Amino acid sequence: MKKYAVILSSLAFLLTACSAAPADSVSATPVPTETPASTVEPTSEPTATPSPTPAPTMAVYDEVPFDDWRDGAGCTMPDYTFSAPHKPQPGEKAAWPTDGVTLCYNAKTLEEAAEIFHTTVENLKELNPDWQDKYSRAIGCYWALKVQADPYTLPMNNVVTVTVNAPWVESYYDRTEVCDVPASLDKQARAALASAYYFQYHWWGMHAGFLPYEKLDEPVGFFNYRAADGAFYTKFSEFGSFLHTVYSDAWVDDMLSMDPAPFAEGENDTILTLDGDRGGNIAYCGHLFTEPELQPDGSLAFWQLSLTCESDDFKGWAGEETIVPDTATVTTVRLVPTENGWRVDALELPS
Repeated sequence: MKKYAVILSSLAFLLTACSAAPADSVSATPVPTETPASTVEPTSEPTATPSPTPAPTMAVYDEVPFDDWRDGAGCTMPDYTFSAPHKPQPGEKAAWPTDGVTLCYNAKTLEEAAEIFHTTVENLKELNPDWQDKYSRAIGCYWALKVQADPYTLPMNNVVTVTVNAPWVESYYDRTEVCDVPASLDKQARAALASAYYFQYHWWGMHAGFLPYEKLDEPVGFFNYRAADGAFYTKFSEFGSFLHTVYSDAWVDDMLSMDPAPFAEGENDTILTLDGDRGGNIAYCGHLFTEPELQPDGSLAFWQLSLTCESDDFKGWAGEETIVPDTATVTTVRLVPTENGWRVDALELPS
């Protein structure tokens, strides 16, 4: 049973997404190399070697220094601080499980999940007797499919805590984001990924649109507001520079071409913006990463494992007892190389 704390659902249809890997990433999805269970039943569990292996299609560029990446953005960029590498920490009042957890995935089709996890549709149906009930028409995917029979052993790879701070943002809450990223990424890749977490948590994830805003005299399509002084950006040209400094061109094009899109260019280089919020899973306990792996196409890809407590005994966080998650939901994080550094091409918020 999923447990949600809904803040405001006026734009839930925009903010809810199927947490599945992009269609072109099926055969290149990396898997943990430290998981003992992955060698037990290769037909029903993840394997270390993607199959089939596509031919390389993207050049691998030299590492771009962090300062060159930030200074060459063409817009005002946030400030960044980086911790030393350390082991990941669970959420407050949560503890990492010592035993394995149930490994789940949200898939557009059963065939997609079967190919990613090197199993069969028939095996997925056996693992999920209620597979027909797991399909959500609202979001167009199968929700929380169990993808392997054996418990999944969580990776405890080192992370780096990155603090992203945009001092010009008016709201104290929206000014800063603190997030963990894999320690094995280089500094520029860490900053790009942390920037994506910052943007998605504050402007296109838990909330949609820039604050503060001013109301338009007349609506422009779906838009009733434009970003005002104190927002993350107020000029669309600068906002576009930030997006293309952090994300791949394909990711930016997909977001801005949605119907309706969360942002659009207004008159005189202004930013038209929506305004909405969504809730999160109150059973969320933290997240972990598998090790980033270089793919045949030149990208870096790895799993983000969002940990939740799905037990019927879970009553919330008001008590004193420690909550131990029992489920890990997989989403793929992907970074693609460019001549100007790594860009985020796939990322879902973990909660």
